[in-house]
Amino acid sequence: MGCDGSNQVNLTNNSSEDRHPSWAGGGRLAFSSNRISAGGYDIFLLTISPWEISRVTTNAANDEEPAMSPDGSRVAFVSYRDGNAEIYVASLATNSVTMSRITEDSGSDVDPAWSSDGTRLAFASDRDGDWEIYLTDTDLSDPVKLTDNTKNDRWPDLANYFGDELVAFASDRDGDWEIFTMYSDGTEQAQSTSNIDDTIDSLPSWDPLAEYMAVHSDRNANDEVSTMYYDGSKYTNITGIGYSDSANSSDSYPDWEPVDDGVYCGD
Repeated sequence: MGCDGSNQVNLTNNSSEDRHPSWAGGGRLAFSSNRISAGGYDIFLLTISPWEISRVTTNAANDEEPAMSPDGSRVAFVSYRDGNAEIYVASLATNSVTMSRITEDSGSDVDPAWSSDGTRLAFASDRDGDWEIYLTDTDLSDPVKLTDNTKNDRWPDLANYFGDELVAFASDRDGDWEIFTMYSDGTEQAQSTSNIDDTIDSLPSWDPLAEYMAVHSDRNANDEVSTMYYDGSKYTNITGIGYSDSANSSDSYPDWEPVDDGVYCGD
């Protein structure tokens, strides 16, 4: 869809579930789907031109939550193939897919997101008893813990803002799920949204210039996608009545398409 919610186009129209979209440059999109095995999810890759959908993973266990690397050569994802949720990376090449395991812990590791240079992954893990945000190199080095509190922090997204690496994430540290930002060393954590109790803002996705973000929210009593400035201002629902086929439909997991020409959805 467009920046204001207009021109919504159904990219994957079938009777199975397609979810967790992740854009790469050049009109490529990774997503998870159970279209091959009902109840089991694999990672798929969609190219817009020429139109093609190909299967990336073929494991019997669920593979979910893909995250395309900035250059589109790799896709990180969550897999349950080893008995619990771990993060893997698939290197995509012509007629070849090579897998590598990035995390290995008795806890669950989920929500992978790439750094802008493609060298590191942020993710959420409950390895210390609650959900926190971690950052790791893709060479299997020990993860660095970025958040440390008694609540839950999930769904990180990284962006480069004029040389500063920023992380947007969701946290329930104030009693319900809100959007926060911080630097990628965990400093200067700031709350961007402040909702009434039991309202959810989550799943942030930075725009290409790291000034705006798209988020999932149910603040309008329905799951919708909204955009806002990094500090929570200029909050605008873009999938509500007027664009959606149904006011009761669920819209979630936004991902902002990377662009090379600097065009984005700000002022």
